[in-house]
Amino acid sequence: MKPTLVALLIHLAASIPLAQSQIVLQNAHVRYTISHEGRSLGFVDRATGVDYLKPGAGPCALVRRGGMEFPVTSAEMTNGRLSLKFAAGSVEIALRVEPRASYLRLMVESVGGDGVDSLVFLKVPLTIRGGPDEAFGACAFSLNLITRVDQLPVLQTELRASCERKFGMVGAEVAIVGMPMNGMLPALKEVLSEADEMPLCKVGGPWAREVPFNHGSYLFNFGSLVETNTEDWISMARSLGFTQIDNHGGGAFFRFGDFELNRAKWPDGWDTWRRIVARLHDADIGSIFHTYAFFIDKQSRYVTPVPDGRLDAFRCFTLAADIGPDATDIPVGESTAGLSTVTGFFEQNSIVLHLGDELVTFGGFSREAPWRFTAVKRGALGTKAAHHTKGTRARHLKECFGLFVPDPESSLFEEIAANHADIVNRCGFDGIYLDAIDGSSILRGGDECWYWADKFVFEIQKRLHKPVGMEMSAMWHHFWQYRTRWQAWDYPQRGHKRFVDLHAESVNGGLLLPLHLGWWNFQSFSPPQVEPSYPDVIEYLGAKLIGWDAGISLTGGVDRDQLRSVPLFRRAVNVLRTCEELRRAGAFDEATRTKLREPGKEFTLTTNATGKVRFRRSHAESHTAALAEPWTLSWRTTNSFGAQPIRFRLEALMSAAATVDSNAVMLADFSGPDAVEWKRSSAEGVALTFLDGSDRGGAKAGTLVATNAGRVSRNAAWARLEKRFDPPLNLRKSQALGVWVEGDGLGEVLVIRLESPRHIAFGAVADRYVTIDFAGPRWLTLVETESKRWSDYVWNDGKGLYNLYREAIDFGAVESASVWFQHLPPRTEVKCHIGPIQALAMLPATVKNPLLAVNGQSIELPAELTSGSWIECNGADDCAIYGPRGETLGHVTLRAPLPILQAGTNELRFSCVPGTGPSPRAKVTLFSLGEEL
Repeated sequence: MKPTLVALLIHLAASIPLAQSQIVLQNAHVRYTISHEGRSLGFVDRATGVDYLKPGAGPCALVRRGGMEFPVTSAEMTNGRLSLKFAAGSVEIALRVEPRASYLRLMVESVGGDGVDSLVFLKVPLTIRGGPDEAFGACAFSLNLITRVDQLPVLQTELRASCERKFGMVGAEVAIVGMPMNGMLPALKEVLSEADEMPLCKVGGPWAREVPFNHGSYLFNFGSLVETNTEDWISMARSLGFTQIDNHGGGAFFRFGDFELNRAKWPDGWDTWRRIVARLHDADIGSIFHTYAFFIDKQSRYVTPVPDGRLDAFRCFTLAADIGPDATDIPVGESTAGLSTVTGFFEQNSIVLHLGDELVTFGGFSREAPWRFTAVKRGALGTKAAHHTKGTRARHLKECFGLFVPDPESSLFEEIAANHADIVNRCGFDGIYLDAIDGSSILRGGDECWYWADKFVFEIQKRLHKPVGMEMSAMWHHFWQYRTRWQAWDYPQRGHKRFVDLHAESVNGGLLLPLHLGWWNFQSFSPPQVEPSYPDVIEYLGAKLIGWDAGISLTGGVDRDQLRSVPLFRRAVNVLRTCEELRRAGAFDEATRTKLREPGKEFTLTTNATGKVRFRRSHAESHTAALAEPWTLSWRTTNSFGAQPIRFRLEALMSAAATVDSNAVMLADFSGPDAVEWKRSSAEGVALTFLDGSDRGGAKAGTLVATNAGRVSRNAAWARLEKRFDPPLNLRKSQALGVWVEGDGLGEVLVIRLESPRHIAFGAVADRYVTIDFAGPRWLTLVETESKRWSDYVWNDGKGLYNLYREAIDFGAVESASVWFQHLPPRTEVKCHIGPIQALAMLPATVKNPLLAVNGQSIELPAELTSGSWIECNGADDCAIYGPRGETLGHVTLRAPLPILQAGTNELRFSCVPGTGPSPRAKVTLFSLGEEL
């Protein structure tokens, strides 16, 4: 049957209503019905007859006028035009309906009536979950820049499209796709191929899975790749099994905005890079151009020596008097109250004013009239100080990530997009990474991000000479059609395994894009906030990469000097290379990959009897033992596999100084004025009573009494005391904590948290946890900060995963301390006495001749471990000592057979010879092995 005849039959079918009480929009796959009162009645899969419309779906359209929203009240279909009338009086909308083979096309033809601010012209809530495992999928896909669709493609739970008066309403257009799951991507290929108002990119979106480049992994180049070491970079990529290099600008590489290169390293400018990219291509290595989107370096030609008038500003002041080039105060006619001099990477604020051809910085401002900027420095950023007359505009420039931004409604916005396209076209880059585009709210606020960020991407794409896919640091609806993979989170510094699972869990399978499990780096010993990237961590990561068929990226730690100086990183590289080769070779079937991606399930790489590299199930369980805390020296562990000789890693941790040390800092003594300074808060149904200053064994102690009424789950039942320090405390020399606690044995969790100002530490927290599973008094030394257990609880504290796993506080600027009760048992009173909390110096210690006993069978390890070193024992003939960087320090000769870890529960005990220095602490991690996959 000819395509034209198919289209004719679809059109005829769509024009025949099922009944006079219904308006029908349909094609060969889906039938959408609307009542003459404008209510959605059905969204039916025509192949199965299943109706996916959510019950009580309500009106199919809405208008907003005068700050109020009005539903549609009347709908009529005539000659392919759907006329809608609204409760807003005289408002009438005409929509053109065009059934296509794979979708329905809906366009706003006219908007009648005054004062319409916005229009929702498609509103279809569905019962589907939007997952790729469902039989049927649906998507509303915007067909131009003025059409707003908030849900991301491909698989959506509500089909909703709107337009706004500011950007234009007539001409807003959306495609409605509904069909069996296996047809969704082909349908969207058709949609995009026919969407003539948007640049077409046949390497992203619905085409992304078909492009091998989009499944690759890449290294980061921050400016060290030059023509003379290109071969080294090729070798480095091949050593990892990686096929791409991401060239991240900034610093001494290239400036954001005007993209001027460091000519000392690349003398021919971007022509040098054209040659480098060509050489990489010859080696089958792709190149990515990585920028900070529309953001502008303060050294770029748009800033210095003469600032561009198209730079965007928060607001504009006017000089209240003439000022000379030496003036250090700037009087203005408008209020300066409410401004701030706080700046930082994530802060949307600057201390820069633009006057004529000059930039000035200010260090203060008046809080009341007469209004003025104070502590002004003239001729900032390479501009020239000048005389300015009364009435001259003083524009407070916008800044985020330490960079300026263009006025998005000026030609500079498009010029920076054109700069991107020019570099990509000249050099032959294979991909573009638009980092920092998550800061788009600085342009016109959060509600307009979708438009301005999408417009920037459109402006680049329409200037490219060949299709080039993109990655971005944020995601809006229009990005999907250009996006090549999803989603590259930044690397964790602790809680690595838990973070990998949280990352994988968050990956939206409904996008139907190739997956990418993030930008990674390796860590070595750097307490108290950083955990080393031990081989079992990298094996865990590698298993999930194969399980999800996901790429990965490395931000550093893999050049020859690093691999030579930090052997731990070399081991990580070897594991990643093996996993990447297995992934690219398709070495595992889907059933095995399903097992590899199970959250929490661990695997180790082995070579089996046939010489094949496979995965074997494993389990790692850690325990921290401190010689000064005898209750920590014995514990239980469970082996889910068969009986086997123990395998373990024994790490020497940092210890803490005594409370009489000169670096000790009192954070809280819960007596007198100190008790008054603590602010209380709690979860719903949790009551907290704080009694200050009781004498417990000669020490002042606060008493925390809490009850949980059971209105929230136990892991969300918390109470908090918070104290702020002004000015912030400098605890760089005192990063450990000491605290006296008298517990009640009811299993609640006591948390002590330190935080730095957000503009310094990006919301990071340094938590220490104590499970109150004991009754009576204990003195506790808390050194390493917590990570993975944070995700076991609900905190209602506004924190996200990066704050816990990625970022680190600055111990030189501790702004607050908080004491939490968490995991409170329901309908039970808990009571703890908490003595003084002191910040203590973190000191190295020695673990001498450690002894490990399993079920009474002991083995002594004749060795001395200083903090940061560890023993790794994988068998009687494979027991080595490693230093803090993973360097081999020696081997341990065992004097007895390795104890046997029995199936089920095992009793363990640790001890070592006490030394003359700080009391030692050790972390013992047991590894048990199961079946091969």
